[in-house]
Amino acid sequence: MLRKILAGGLLLFVFTTIGLLFWQQELQYSLPTPVPSDYQVVPVNEVLTIADSTLAPISKPVLYHFFKPGCPCSRFNIQHFEALRRQFGTKIDFVVVVPDGSDYESSLDYFDTNLIVTEDKNQLLAHEFGVYSTPQAVIVTTDRKLYYRGNYNKARYCTDPGSNFAQMALDSLALGRRAPDFGLLSTVAYGCGLPNEEFNLWKLSL
Repeated sequence: MLRKILAGGLLLFVFTTIGLLFWQQELQYSLPTPVPSDYQVVPVNEVLTIADSTLAPISKPVLYHFFKPGCPCSRFNIQHFEALRRQFGTKIDFVVVVPDGSDYESSLDYFDTNLIVTEDKNQLLAHEFGVYSTPQAVIVTTDRKLYYRGNYNKARYCTDPGSNFAQMALDSLALGRRAPDFGLLSTVAYGCGLPNEEFNLWKLSL
């Protein structure tokens, strides 16, 4: 009888551990990132205040890539981000934004030295742009207006060219068109919350 109890307890522990690992590595990222209670929406065409002038658009628009090295979704997105750099690098500047509280030094290992990688102290850029998750793309025009903020694709590991929202926004900008409206699929964030809004099992609310 004791052996059965011990065996049952061991199996319960193993399955519970597997379940938690599956949640941490996969399942939580299939759900939208919880919106912070103090979140303020920043509308398209809003004129932005970028405190650090070295990060602000000058002669070309800028795509700000919010990247978190510990986030599986961010790491998965690197290849697509680099493809956008190759395609639009002559027309658009690119800046990688690492949230304050993440491992900034390890972030440098993922990008070449020609790319600006900045640590977002006190989440100043995140709050100014209305970002609360990674990976997220923010496109700002040379007159410092928000052109696009949202997902690169419709889900965290999606590679569907038909919903490459950031790429389509860059195409529209390059053609001088108005900012496209892709709806909720582009603006409902999937991925990893910023350090002060981590998404985990204990904060999940339905």
